[in-house]
Amino acid sequence: MNITFSPTMILVLSDLAPLYLQSREPPYLQKSAFSGFFQLVPAVAASGTTVNHAAIITGSFPERIRFGSNGRFDPKTRQGTFFETADFPAAPTILERVAQAGGRTVLITSKRKLLHFLGRGVHTAVTAEQPPDDLVTAPGRPPQLYSETVDDWTFQALLYIVEHFHPDLVYCTTTDYALHRWPPGAPEARHYLNQIDRRIGELLQHVPDHRIVVTADHGMRAKRRAIDLAAALAHYGIEATFVPPIRDCYVVHHQNMGGAGYVIVHGGSVEQARDILAGLPGIELMYASGQAADLFHLPISDIGDLFVLVDEHTVFAPSGTLPTIATEIDLRSHGSRQEAIVPLWGLGTDVSTASWNIDVPRLLGLASEGPA
Repeated sequence: MNITFSPTMILVLSDLAPLYLQSREPPYLQKSAFSGFFQLVPAVAASGTTVNHAAIITGSFPERIRFGSNGRFDPKTRQGTFFETADFPAAPTILERVAQAGGRTVLITSKRKLLHFLGRGVHTAVTAEQPPDDLVTAPGRPPQLYSETVDDWTFQALLYIVEHFHPDLVYCTTTDYALHRWPPGAPEARHYLNQIDRRIGELLQHVPDHRIVVTADHGMRAKRRAIDLAAALAHYGIEATFVPPIRDCYVVHHQNMGGAGYVIVHGGSVEQARDILAGLPGIELMYASGQAADLFHLPISDIGDLFVLVDEHTVFAPSGTLPTIATEIDLRSHGSRQEAIVPLWGLGTDVSTASWNIDVPRLLGLASEGPA
């Protein structure tokens, strides 16, 4: 791949739903929407963190990177694993492609889990959970991960690295703790976003010659009802496994409850299971594995028998975690179609032709050859 290096930054602000932008704040991003390029685009299913980061950083749909969730369930062993190693994703990342072409690359993330599978081949990889000594000395020791200020540290680290090491390509992402907690318009949410926005303003002042693309991995909404799909099927004598795409080790954020899920039927009819689930409250859409793979560009090996989506007020709960099949909750989460629309800004880069958030590499001239 022939690359003409032009200093570039990709900033992925986790959970940044368009509803958070319905005021004059945050000022720098709002100003950039008018002075640069801005539009709303879809994220890939199932609007989760791991799969969307992998999709953005490779410019590929889940079917090409070969996973469509935060982990994979093996129906034979009935064991699951997280996608947190350098073996994933299957497609090359733009960081490793630029590094192989002679460019200097940097990955900065608040969460450690993203470091392992996004940082393949990068020159410098930094996480707020385990920062290197020089960044502890410069921006200071980072706050704990479950705080509203950890992402401010991540952006301070970004400023320090850009000023001192002059990388050709930076991929920087925040964590989703703050917006899992605070809805649009809440003083805490406004403070958090203005804090991030101020750091972006500092970046624009320090590196006005850089191309900067800002987007999100997924949105966020309040949820009022949780459903246990496996329990619903067990009530009718059907043994099944529910695989939540959102499931990971950071359970404080969302309690592993999200708006999409894969169902594997071990005993009984898949059609009967489908009919039972269709009668549950909050179920919006349901697809057989082949149909889901075609419509959502998902790897068919990950889907199981059914791909199920709920309405904007509902989430699926991990099996056995609810007192009843359907339970009232108070939670902010994602995973459904309603959290699949995200903002996309281009500063020094025209993003007007983007159809998805995964178009970022193409917009920057860094996409691999072949279909996404």
